[in-house]
Amino acid sequence: MKKNRLRNVLPLAFTLPLMAQSFGSRADEQDEMAALVALLEEETMLATQTKMNADYVPGMVSVLDAGELAGYGIQTIGQALNQVAGFYITVNNAGAPLAIVRGAGARLGASNLKIMLNGVPVNRAIDGSADWLYRLPINQFERIEVIRGPGSSLYGEFAFSGVVNVISRSDNKLMATAGSHNALGSNLMVQHSFADSTQASLNLSVWDRDDSGLKGNPDNFAHSNRGFSPGAIFDREQGTLALAKVEHQGYHLQLQYADVERGGWYGRNAAMPASIAPRQETFQAVNVDKSWQLTPELTLKSELTHTHSQLTEAAYLPIPAGARGTGGQVVTINQYRQDGNTESSNRANISLHWTPIVDHRVYFALGYAHSQVDSAFGRFLRPGQPTSDFPADKTKVLDNSSRSLTSVTLQDQWMLTDELELTLGARFDSYSDWDANLSPRLAAVWRVNEHHILKAQYAEAFRPPTLEEAHPGPRSFPGTIFTPLSEERLNSSEVAYIYRRDSFSFHTTVFNTEIKDLIEFLQQPGEPPIWHNNGDITTTGVELEWKQAVNRNWDWFANLSYVRARDHLDQDKILIGSAQWQARAGISWHSDKLFHHALLLNYMGQQEGSETVLKSQVTREFDAYFTLDYTLRIEQPLQIKKLDMTVGLKNLTGEEYDTVPNPLQYPQGLHQGERTANLLLSYQF
Repeated sequence: MKKNRLRNVLPLAFTLPLMAQSFGSRADEQDEMAALVALLEEETMLATQTKMNADYVPGMVSVLDAGELAGYGIQTIGQALNQVAGFYITVNNAGAPLAIVRGAGARLGASNLKIMLNGVPVNRAIDGSADWLYRLPINQFERIEVIRGPGSSLYGEFAFSGVVNVISRSDNKLMATAGSHNALGSNLMVQHSFADSTQASLNLSVWDRDDSGLKGNPDNFAHSNRGFSPGAIFDREQGTLALAKVEHQGYHLQLQYADVERGGWYGRNAAMPASIAPRQETFQAVNVDKSWQLTPELTLKSELTHTHSQLTEAAYLPIPAGARGTGGQVVTINQYRQDGNTESSNRANISLHWTPIVDHRVYFALGYAHSQVDSAFGRFLRPGQPTSDFPADKTKVLDNSSRSLTSVTLQDQWMLTDELELTLGARFDSYSDWDANLSPRLAAVWRVNEHHILKAQYAEAFRPPTLEEAHPGPRSFPGTIFTPLSEERLNSSEVAYIYRRDSFSFHTTVFNTEIKDLIEFLQQPGEPPIWHNNGDITTTGVELEWKQAVNRNWDWFANLSYVRARDHLDQDKILIGSAQWQARAGISWHSDKLFHHALLLNYMGQQEGSETVLKSQVTREFDAYFTLDYTLRIEQPLQIKKLDMTVGLKNLTGEEYDTVPNPLQYPQGLHQGERTANLLLSYQF
């Protein structure tokens, strides 16, 4: 892994504010108050593509204030999503983010969330991943908008269990962080408005952290003394983020760049990966859009996007020396495998917002996207021997695989009365290498009065095979069994009740979800891997959310989720990875006007494991656990104006726990949990 990149850049960050004084100035108090009021309204376009208060949109939408989350010690986007009711963000064997939403997601072959950064989709067409975005520092962002439940009627593929849109912050601020495991970070935000009404902003971030020192559980070769675990987890990480936005005469230009390098965590397959070959991912995007007000009732918007990503997976050891391979032969030498690929995507979208009458809004969009595998490779790494590259048909995804997608979206929002709004929408997707699909949605919102709101929604979602699943190398893994795949399908019904007052809100959501034909890359120890559809799943549950400001000095929030997740094809009918109960609670208070305290509690109930029988011990149920975090923010330390200092302690009790593995090469689960500390200095200029 590369060394000292952050330490070389960090001193430069402290000289940038001196240059930036001529580039931007702090907003005056009136502008800050206006921004605060807008934030409290929690307006979002995520659920309908029309700007509405989050409580009035169809379905359940969570709008997370990144500043509030940072005050509770949240450090990354992944940690922030873990605070959403019904969401559980963990990792798989390779350390990739795993989103379990309303009980489902532990065994999905690709992402079940549509992930966007400032409205730009970032899921890779090859494998659906967006690993790097989960790791971005929360301090660079203003808010996170989340659709809980299917979003395919507006966003198509990957909007299976939800949609996430991360909105960057425009500010003039410098931040420096330090923490456990030699963690260092630097964040810079600069914005400026020019005389010709041009607005520009720049966000820069670099971070670096050593391995945590956590030890993994035994792997499935440990019983024969050939395993490499228990052993160290390779979770070192370093990254760079750069975001630039320019607005001029109605044109919006975005440039996005991210580069994240990290270890292979527990290892994607049976044994720990070598630290000699880390995981490296780079993402780049260019996006431009423009809106025209054709008439007072009709707005036209066009958007063009180009993205490019490159991924090299961490090296891993499929089978250690002395063990038998899938063909029965004894492996004579440890040889590590590494895979990688690059892809590019181009998207064009034209949309119309039409308001024929005051209480009637129509949204229509035409979209086209083309994704291409630019290159793919696979290689063996043998200690002390030259690297050997695989032939093309042994790579995980075939070079030059491509997919074109044409979509048509129509949505009609109609205020039937002053209190009742009906939303009817559907999106039609036609794939060049797959079948066409129609994703409908029907929703109603009844504003009983200013304090009481009722909602109901039925929606469908789908996910076709990714390029890696649809176009794998025929010999990518020895003995791999390929079967014709169907798309994943989801039907969801939900009813919600919202009660709100100026300083208090209470949300209740009851849902029922049916999921068919989940796509799995099943790797059972000792057997050839299998691509197949699996799953006849129903999840039923309730989500409760409270938020209250007691007075100017005290406020709190909490959410509680219960889900009954049934897999009718599983031995005991309980869905792997699901937990019936989840809870989060936070309380914050001022001991005086300069000291702000916060406590954050996360609880995860007993999690369902696997019933597979192995020679090694297999955990059938993973114990419940909770973590407690404490954060102290000090305003104007040492009486330095515009300076804030935050000290955070995560997992105060040092709770250690295990979570469900994916795949089952760690049959006793993935060991997690550590106590860490961090320090943040923030200067507004």
